[in-house]
Amino acid sequence: MMRFENINIALVPRKASSCLDLAIRFYGRFLIPILKLWAVIAIPTCTLVYCLSYYFLLDLRTALTIAFFASSPMGVLLTWNSALFTFGNTQGIGSLRRQFRFQMIPLMLRCLFDRALFFVGPALLFYSGNILSLLGFVYIFFPGTLFLIRNGFRVEQAVLDYAGVASQQDASHDHRTKDLISNNFSSLFGRGLAAFLFCYTLTFILFITFDYLCYILLEFPILIGQIPYLLDPKTIDESLVNIMLLMTTDPRVLTVLTAFILLVYPIGRLTWFFTYIDLRVRLDCWDMELRMTEVSENLTFKEVSL
Repeated sequence: MMRFENINIALVPRKASSCLDLAIRFYGRFLIPILKLWAVIAIPTCTLVYCLSYYFLLDLRTALTIAFFASSPMGVLLTWNSALFTFGNTQGIGSLRRQFRFQMIPLMLRCLFDRALFFVGPALLFYSGNILSLLGFVYIFFPGTLFLIRNGFRVEQAVLDYAGVASQQDASHDHRTKDLISNNFSSLFGRGLAAFLFCYTLTFILFITFDYLCYILLEFPILIGQIPYLLDPKTIDESLVNIMLLMTTDPRVLTVLTAFILLVYPIGRLTWFFTYIDLRVRLDCWDMELRMTEVSENLTFKEVSL
């Protein structure tokens, strides 16, 4: 039974910036377990990206596609274990063996299917050179974004049902979550977009910083080191062309970029998880419901004992 006093975060309304701040602090607290999880996902993913770009000359579109789908099982594992810790069911995010449970497999497959539905739009946009690319752009916003947000809390609902945090009437909780999503779609879209833009910017900053340090300290060029006379005004146009070419086709650039996408992704995923908690607390008085459920269970237990 879930004990209200064991909850490890305050169940209070939070702004988008507060959810992001909490996600960053959560990331820092469990940095080592999250990095281990990142390594398990990132090493085979980056190896695949490097091989495909080196031997088959596949470009940035393929790297982004692989990273998009690889982040799905990573998000399931991260959210599941983060939710268990948040509601006091575990002492923290444990070893990789403890993080995985067999009941996650159907959930991972369902989340991959959800992403595949959304990716119809980007696939048309990336891989078609005709009117279908315009159709893909439209699909990303409708119905792609609708699918993504309506199914975006699938992991949260599954793990809280597993942990016994939801009420005894699980169907009503699922229905209530769908109602909250429908009534606050624009707010969720704005929060999701803000988290995406933050992660996108942070990925770019970390990539450029890592690239520069590798070139200066280790003399290992990734992007900057492969562009001679980068700051020469006379060759600025040629340098920009070389940057675009390397960013879209060079195996080293694509591999490192994929690694940083997966490294930053947990911040965005945790932000979305805390957004779910905020949605339930702010609009559904979830903290009061959980408290009343606990009191009711305690009273029932005492009556049975008597």
